[in-house]
Amino acid sequence: MKKLWTLLLAVGMSICLCSCAQTPTAPPSSEQMRIAVSMSSRDQFLTTVENAILEYAPKCDVDCTVWDAGNDYVVQLQHVQDAVEQGYDALIINAVSPSLTRSIIREAGEMPVVFVNRKPEMEALTAGKQVFIGSDDREAGRFQAAWLNDYAEEQGIDVLKLVYLTGIEGQDSTATRRDSLLEYLRVDCNFIYESTAQFDRAKAYNQVEILVDNGVEFDVVVAQNDEMAIGAAQVLREAGITDCPVLGIDGTLAGRDAIADGLLTFTVYQPGDEQGRAAVDAVLALYQGKDVKTMNIAHTTCSEDGLSLMIPYEAMDAQRVTDF
Repeated sequence: MKKLWTLLLAVGMSICLCSCAQTPTAPPSSEQMRIAVSMSSRDQFLTTVENAILEYAPKCDVDCTVWDAGNDYVVQLQHVQDAVEQGYDALIINAVSPSLTRSIIREAGEMPVVFVNRKPEMEALTAGKQVFIGSDDREAGRFQAAWLNDYAEEQGIDVLKLVYLTGIEGQDSTATRRDSLLEYLRVDCNFIYESTAQFDRAKAYNQVEILVDNGVEFDVVVAQNDEMAIGAAQVLREAGITDCPVLGIDGTLAGRDAIADGLLTFTVYQPGDEQGRAAVDAVLALYQGKDVKTMNIAHTTCSEDGLSLMIPYEAMDAQRVTDF
C-alpha cells in the first residue's frame, strides 16, 4: 500500500508540472488561471524576465504560456488575438514598441493586461485594467553619470572623450537613459562617437573595432546595456587597451561575470527576475479585481494613479558584484 501511494504521488506531481509547460497538448483544468505572455524578443536580459515568470507562475497556481514576437509588431498583435480566441484569462506583454499599446488593449478587450519591462503609452492605461511593471530608466542614466563625474574628478580630466552606444531606436528606455545621462553629467563630455548598436554585442564589437583600427582616441565607453558593453570591452582587451573603462546597464549574468573578470568596470543592475515575479502578482491582482495600490508586491513602489509598479536599479562594480 505504501508503494502504491508513493507511485500515485509521483504521478500527481508529474501531471502538475506538465500543466505549466508550454504545450497545447496538456491543457490545464478549467479552474486554473491561464495567462499568456508575449515577449518582444529573447535577448539575455528579457530571458531573465521570462524565466522568472515561468518559475514563479506555477507557485501561484497559474498556468503560463510564453510566445516570442521576434520584435515583430504584427506577430505580437496576433499573440493577443490568439490569447483571446483560446480563452486565456489575462496577458503579460513585453511590448515590441510603445506605439502598440492602444492596439494591444483594444484587442485584449476585457482581459487584464500587465505590461512588463518596456514602458507602454501610459496615458492609454486604465487603473484596475492595465498596469506597467518596470524600473525607472532615468535611474540607470543617473548612476552612469555619477560614476563618470567621480572618474573625471579622480583622474583630473576636464573633458571626457566618450564613446556612447545606444539601444533600439524608438524605445522609451533608449531615449530616457540618454536624456538622464546628459542631465546628471557634471563634467564636460565630448561625444567622440555615438550610435545605436541595438542592444547587440556583435554590433557593438564591430563599431568599436572600427574606431580602434582607425586610431580614434577616447577615455571611456558607455553602453546602454551589458551586451553592447561586453562587445566593446572585448575589442579593447584584444587591442591591449587597459586604461579605458567600459560601463553597461542591466547587471545580467554575463554582465556580472564580465565585472568579476575585469572586462567591464561598472554596470547598473536592473532586477529582471523581480520584474517577472511582480508581473505575475500584478496580473493576479487585476484578474481578481484587487487594487494594485493595496497589494504588497515585493520591492515595488506603486504610483499614485495605480498605473505603474516600479522596482529600483542598483549600482554594481567589482566591489559589489558578489552581492548579486
